[in-house]
Amino acid sequence: MLDLLLSSHGLFAYVLLFSLLLGSSLGLPVPEDLTLIAAGLMCHLDQVHTWLMAVLCYLGVLAGDLIIYRIGWLAGPTLFRKQWFRRHLTTQRLHLIRENLHKRTIFTILIARHLFYLRTATFLMCGAVRLPFGRFFLIDACAALITVPVMMGIGYLFADNYPAIMAGVRQIKFALLGAGLVVILFIVWRYQRRQPCSEEPDPSSEEPLDL
Repeated sequence: MLDLLLSSHGLFAYVLLFSLLLGSSLGLPVPEDLTLIAAGLMCHLDQVHTWLMAVLCYLGVLAGDLIIYRIGWLAGPTLFRKQWFRRHLTTQRLHLIRENLHKRTIFTILIARHLFYLRTATFLMCGAVRLPFGRFFLIDACAALITVPVMMGIGYLFADNYPAIMAGVRQIKFALLGAGLVVILFIVWRYQRRQPCSEEPDPSSEEPLDL
């Protein structure tokens, strides 16, 4: 898909890029960051208008995040009882994300926006626990102002080394994945030590956030 994007021009390039950004938020196996880097490369090659592409990338990223949030909102507390959701996140991790949303809302959303393996689950949780839309949108919009320029800038400035960039980004992603998992395990360990030995409440029975 990225090869098709890099060979496209004009209106088709804009439509395809926007579709890829939306698709990545819904599970399409095309990483968002690689799509943004490819967009920067296209700007460098004058295949597209730089500012128009930048705006489109920003809107595509935000639209994808809002779709995830809206799905969580519509599903509500029943989301936590879905088998596919439980397979990926244990009750303990759900409570951990919820606790972080209560105490460190800005930090949690900022981190999740830049870690692909936390983004979907966290944004679904934001919707399911009824985190106010305005608050979610404002924090996510600010976070996307970091993601889009940085990734597009990498593609634009280092266009001559595109294959090496792609390989490097993949390595960085794996490194971030490892570092993120270590941080998560440490937080879970600290969380377990603070909790009394009692039966865990069901997250679906808790009240919506009032932040």
